[in-house]
Amino acid sequence: MTLLKLLRLCLAAAALASTSAITTGEATIDAAGNVVTSDGSESVDPSIRHDEELTITITNMSPYRVDLYFDDGEYGSIIGTLEEDETTGINSFLGHNFFVTRHGVKEGLFDELGTENEKRITFKVGQRNQQFTVPEASGPSSNPCQDRFGICKDQAAIGACARSPGWMIVHCCESCDPYLNASELIDPKKRCSKEQLNTPEPVWKAGQGDLNKLFARWATDPKMKSDYGLEVISSPEPEKYGATWENAKDGGPWVVIFDNFLDDREVADLIRGGEVEGYERSTDQGAINEMGEMEKIVSKTRTSSNAWCMHKCDRLAGVKSATTKIEFVTGIPRVNYESFQLLHYDKKQFYRSHHDSSRTDDTPAGHRILTFFLYLTDVEEGGETHFNKLGLSIKPKKGRALVWPSVLDENPELWDSRMYHEAKDVIKGKKRAANHWIHLNDYHTPNDWGCTGSFS
Repeated sequence: MTLLKLLRLCLAAAALASTSAITTGEATIDAAGNVVTSDGSESVDPSIRHDEELTITITNMSPYRVDLYFDDGEYGSIIGTLEEDETTGINSFLGHNFFVTRHGVKEGLFDELGTENEKRITFKVGQRNQQFTVPEASGPSSNPCQDRFGICKDQAAIGACARSPGWMIVHCCESCDPYLNASELIDPKKRCSKEQLNTPEPVWKAGQGDLNKLFARWATDPKMKSDYGLEVISSPEPEKYGATWENAKDGGPWVVIFDNFLDDREVADLIRGGEVEGYERSTDQGAINEMGEMEKIVSKTRTSSNAWCMHKCDRLAGVKSATTKIEFVTGIPRVNYESFQLLHYDKKQFYRSHHDSSRTDDTPAGHRILTFFLYLTDVEEGGETHFNKLGLSIKPKKGRALVWPSVLDENPELWDSRMYHEAKDVIKGKKRAANHWIHLNDYHTPNDWGCTGSFS
């Protein structure tokens, strides 16, 4: 349990302790610390005042790593993660509630699975020195259509099911059922079919040479050089397009840079956006559950921090300008873009060899066909983007854009295995960067419906 998480819990506890009356679900406690109702009061010690700090322990006996949440009456505030057979102690107050989910997703764990008594595991503080256990036989419910949060009904009533259908179907399925037939659409095979999503035609088609056409247009357009500092590093026809990489003579995949793509305002707002959203330790994608949720797992090959540019970040003028500029030069609409990923590398941090797409991708959004990578700072030493199979490294430079495809020109539904790359260790200084991943198909609609593994 980190100091920050304990502090967050204590702040929540203080806020709860200051209210004039507290409803625990089992008893109501007035400002003097007295039990004023008798329903379930046998589980509440009437001698405990509402401002008395209590210590509880929680032990995870289940076969799952679990995330522990303080129930704040909304979506829960995460306290930490418990491994199998791990015990943690928490300072709390009378009337506090806690719940657990399977690690990396907010799928609640249940006890007495498959019986009439199946129930969500929650912990209600009502005694001194309470010891709670996540039972050995606990697990996800056999009924996937559940409300995970107490706020679900209120959110459904004010139109959240229509505004954020994917998130609400998965997290507030029961409350959204009357509005969206959520009990059917909780199944990602139904929710995420191309027919249900009305998926448009892909931006690049097999056999049309659309990838080569885009890069060739850039390479032969004088304004790309004069306005953005275009330099062709590698191309299939290096002499024709003036590729500058010394090993490009035999031809290779397209790799280009726009040396002065971003202006100072765009750089500043992208950096500010990461600070507004809050950087967290970068994660990898884990297993997908039956609702289509993808588990987030702490990466062993990636030590950077990242944030996703949504909400306040996405409304910053410089952020909007950067996306509009990318849309202009690529001719690909922004509905095909993932939100900006904002990256922060400190000294000795890295991201080992990886590919931005997968070998096959039959999801509605399709492959990530392009990476548009933006450097927001100079780096004194290290931090290069290195293409492992090509032996090519690009040095970070403030305002520079690095662009490469992840798929093949002849068939953009197939990945290009040559495009493995890594972020080299930062040796001196700090590295800030941002990237848009651009998909073959509309990305925004599948993301809204919870069909990309992410439920933001």
